[in-house]
Amino acid sequence: MGRRLPLRALTLAAAPLVVGLVTLLALQTVGGVGISAAAPLEAVVFGLAGAATIGVLVLPRLSVHSSSLRRTVLAAGITAMVITGVAITVSSAAVMLEPLQLSVLVIIFLFGASLGVILEFSLARSLSDDLRRLGATARQIGRGDYAARAEFDRLDEIGEAGRVIDRMAMELQTMEKARADAQTSRQAFLSAVGHDLRTPLAAMRAAAEALEDGLAPEPDRYYAAMRNDLDALTGLVDDLFLIARLEGGVLQFSKVTIDVSELGDEAVEALTPVARLKDVRIRLDTSGHVYASGGPAELSRTLRNLLDNAIRHAPPGSEVIVRVRNEAGPMVCVQDHGPGFPDERRDREFEGYTRTDAPDGRTTGGTGLGLTIAKRLIEAHEGRIWVAPGPGATVCFHLPPLPPL
Repeated sequence: MGRRLPLRALTLAAAPLVVGLVTLLALQTVGGVGISAAAPLEAVVFGLAGAATIGVLVLPRLSVHSSSLRRTVLAAGITAMVITGVAITVSSAAVMLEPLQLSVLVIIFLFGASLGVILEFSLARSLSDDLRRLGATARQIGRGDYAARAEFDRLDEIGEAGRVIDRMAMELQTMEKARADAQTSRQAFLSAVGHDLRTPLAAMRAAAEALEDGLAPEPDRYYAAMRNDLDALTGLVDDLFLIARLEGGVLQFSKVTIDVSELGDEAVEALTPVARLKDVRIRLDTSGHVYASGGPAELSRTLRNLLDNAIRHAPPGSEVIVRVRNEAGPMVCVQDHGPGFPDERRDREFEGYTRTDAPDGRTTGGTGLGLTIAKRLIEAHEGRIWVAPGPGATVCFHLPPLPPL
């Protein structure tokens, strides 16, 4: 069963018949053609209108099977000119032109038709070339060349199609770059996890072998070192489980009203011994009580992660500052005077799987999950976290204000 013709095609096919009817009415009312003289003209007009209707129905279907848009446009133009030529010839005969006048009219028509064919050929070639170029661009993109662009200056539908394909290629190129970066970051992450697992395991194996062989002069020190290595492994595994829960959106916690300044003071107190080992001072700079609604353990973990990261990168003899302010909601900034974050990686430090190893930048070492966990925890509180401009490295986060009572 064949496809039904759409209403739009049927309406267009009826247009030549309507034009023919209007032409006959005009001949009778304006041209003064009598009923007896209108009979042959009526046959010619409706014959040409019928031919045009057939062309409207047939040409679009034939164009689908044509291998060249240029030929289709030329065929449509020539068909229109033939119909026009027949109409002019018949109308000229109807008004009884002299043979010489009719010959001149036919020659002028052929001259105009030739110019029309040249113009149509030029237009058809332009359309064909641009569509061929559009197809070549699409094939390049299909083969994975996302840098291919059509770059049309046209304002018509072909130009719009070219711009759509260019935008699609640009988005695909961006997605491919993000995928490649993510793959590289995951490989670096797995390498870092393997390194962080291998180091304490190797140390524990060496200590266990020394204890088994009786080569440990102070067994208690060896046991203490093994316990420290186990704590490091436990912390790494806990971080991995936590980031998995955060990225899976399954972390749940109860929100209570807490004093962020107090959490900052507790974090400073907890990490001061670690800072002393590196000859680094920690200072809390707060404007007073700053309250927020959130999970105490989660926000405390965030503060300690940021503070620990700052201490590890602060040079000896320097100071790490923890600032707590109320800026339409709690805002906390942790600043150190280390090398800072490299500009090209500043926006990616919170991505996870990120490990910066640059001679002039911050060498995070390990899996680099501290900032990632901090970011996910702040986002779970509907806040935001960012890297602020230097000097040194400054990481800030902002939480929503307390709802009104």
